[in-house]
Order: sequence, then C-alpha cells, then structure tokens
Amino acid sequence: MKKNMKFLSVALVGLIMASCSGETKTSEAETNEVESKKPVTCMYSYSSENTELNFTAYKFLGKTGVGGTFTNVIVKGEESQNAQEVIESLSFKIPISSISTKDEGRDAKIEEHFFGTINTSEITGEVVGLDSLTNTMQLKITMNEVSNDITAKYTLKDGVFTIDAEIDVNDWNGNPGIVALNEVCKELHTDVANGDTESKLWPDVSISFSTELKEKCD
Repeated sequence: MKKNMKFLSVALVGLIMASCSGETKTSEAETNEVESKKPVTCMYSYSSENTELNFTAYKFLGKTGVGGTFTNVIVKGEESQNAQEVIESLSFKIPISSISTKDEGRDAKIEEHFFGTINTSEITGEVVGLDSLTNTMQLKITMNEVSNDITAKYTLKDGVFTIDAEIDVNDWNGNPGIVALNEVCKELHTDVANGDTESKLWPDVSISFSTELKEKCD
C-alpha cells in the first residue's frame, strides 16, 4: 500500500510539473508573438551632416559653367513619421561669407562686388509645398530684400532628398551686382581664345541640393 501511495505521489508531482512547464512555454510563446506584432514606428528628421548645396554660374558668350558651393547652410525642420512632411517644413539660411569656388580671390570678388552691390549678406528661404504627382516643388527664396517663389524638380526616395533648380538673379534685382562683378573680372570673363571680343557674366544660376534624412525606428 505504501509503495502504491509513493508511486501515486511521484506521478502526481510529475503531472503538476509537466502541467506548469507547459503553461510557461505557452506563455513565453504568446508573449513573443504579441511583441512581434507590435507596429514599428519610424521618425524622420533633417540631417545637416548629409547635406550638400552646389551651384553653377556662367561666364563667356559660350556660357561656360563655373561651379561652387556654400560651406555653411543652416536648415531648420520638424520631425515627423512622414518624410515628405519633414521636407515641407524646411527653412534655410545661407551666409554669403561661406561661398567657396576653390579660388579665394574669386570668392572675395563675388562676395564684395556681386552680393555687396545688392546688399545681401545672407540668402534665406523655405519650402512652400511639394507636388508628388509631378515631382516638383515650390521654394520661396529671399535676397536683396526681394522674395520670389521658384519651381524646382525634386526626388525623395528612401529618405534621400534632392533638388535641381534654375534661377535668374535679375528676378531679385541682381543686375547691378552682375554688372559690378563683370567689370572687375572683365578679362577673366572674355574668352579670347574662342573669339570673344567682350566679357560676359550671365544672370542664370543652376542650383542642386541634396540631403539624407535621419531615420529612427522603435
């Protein structure tokens, strides 16, 4: 009888242990399953580390490009789960003193004779809106105390944003600056080798901008 009771007790303990063990495994599995179903939330924000702004101005009658950049571009923007909303919130300020064409003498002349003539120490602007159907955007740019909206082409893919635009500085009453800069660079703006007999500095400027948004997911 004692043997039977001992056997029954061992069996009962084993059953309880097996039952508890099974419940623990099921609970862990259910927890993992619930956690795996939690939605992933990603927030996007502007990244100054991955930003680049370049421009191309044009000289000579044959319209030869001269490239440059601004090494200091101050951009503000909001954080959002939607990358497009981040772009639409952007505003910027560009100090003219940060201009760089890889020629310090030329940089000084541009700053003094072009921007100095039109009394512009910084260029400011903001994104007005995006049209995802046409991949175009509206930008408001202010310099020489004049604000104009321009239309630019843009791309936004996997958090990488680019802009390509063409402007005419005459739209910002910039012709006096063009005349002043062309006067001090007359020889440099005359392509004698290709038959030019006059100097030429065009008011057209091509602009390209790129940035990669920061992405943080929880």
